[in-house]
Amino acid sequence: MPSIVEPDPLGPCAHPGPGSGGGSDLFHDGPATGYDFHDRTVSRHLVHRASVSEVLLTGWQATGPYDFLLGAQWPRLHGFYRLPGDRYHDPVLLAETIRQAGLLIGHAGFGVPRGHHFVMEDLSYALDGPGLPGLAVNAGPASLMLAVGCEDVRIRHGELASLRVSVDVTRDGRPVGHGSGRLRVLSPASYARLRGPERRAAPPRQPAPAAPQLVGRAQPADVVLSPTVAPDTWLLRADATHPVLFDHELDHVPEMLVVEAARQAAQRLRHPEPVVPVELVTSFEHCIELDRPCFVRAVPEPASGATGAGGRLPVRVLLVQDGRTAAECVLLTAPFDGPAESPTAPARRDACEGRPATPDLDGARLPLAS
Repeated sequence: MPSIVEPDPLGPCAHPGPGSGGGSDLFHDGPATGYDFHDRTVSRHLVHRASVSEVLLTGWQATGPYDFLLGAQWPRLHGFYRLPGDRYHDPVLLAETIRQAGLLIGHAGFGVPRGHHFVMEDLSYALDGPGLPGLAVNAGPASLMLAVGCEDVRIRHGELASLRVSVDVTRDGRPVGHGSGRLRVLSPASYARLRGPERRAAPPRQPAPAAPQLVGRAQPADVVLSPTVAPDTWLLRADATHPVLFDHELDHVPEMLVVEAARQAAQRLRHPEPVVPVELVTSFEHCIELDRPCFVRAVPEPASGATGAGGRLPVRVLLVQDGRTAAECVLLTAPFDGPAESPTAPARRDACEGRPATPDLDGARLPLAS
């Protein structure tokens, strides 16, 4: 059984005991009496964020050796994760919340030292109950509770090596979603050996973005796809100056940029109908390097039975670099009543659309997915 670290009760991430927000009991049933899970954010270092405004978790408590209760809060309107029309919270926030939950539990729950690296191997979420209406934007922020169970916990030489977090998310006591993520822990030395010294290259100048309206975005700076001559294939735009996707310095493409690329590719495939990813499953096979081109390819999947009800369509998105698949995402997209283009207006096209497809793009061959 791993040791559970209890930070200072007056610190930025208190670990409350029963009845008082402190105490010596490590595990107990139910939330601590009087403990406000939404009073303040946890330390930004525990979720690997440089900006406090990007910290979504607001409290935590261990309820067993592998079980935790977490608080989270989403702002009424996030600066990046938001849907057109601002009627609903962006479900992709579930992915970021689950990602932060795994990091927090690794550090505060299992004692992973600061400076260690977490490698996410997969990440998924799905809406529950009322679906998107359960994420309706109200007069205040969305206060959530996360019941987290840790599975397949592997301890090596007394330290956490890997684990899977399974998360059930509720809002005002009602289920709104669930998901999971598997993380592997690496010491600084192990990470340096894995990545190698040559992987410090800065990303090159980014190609022109796709038209924001085609991918469900309002600003060109938030578009992560660049059109190519190949159908349903784009270049990944990894803008290291983006304040959310690159909240801190990284030597590779972050997981949430992969998720965003998949979402935008799925929206482009279903344009002009506005859609939202109500389910997502992502596997990360290899690090995506910043200094080499990465191609994003979307493929519609056949819908059958309940999956295709209500206009839902599964889309598979592959991110390919150096001729091999580095990440794969499957999204279930569903229509929502966001702003749509006028049916009489001609559909927008990217600059490269309509040109004959060629096997070469600026000297780089379009690779086939492995």
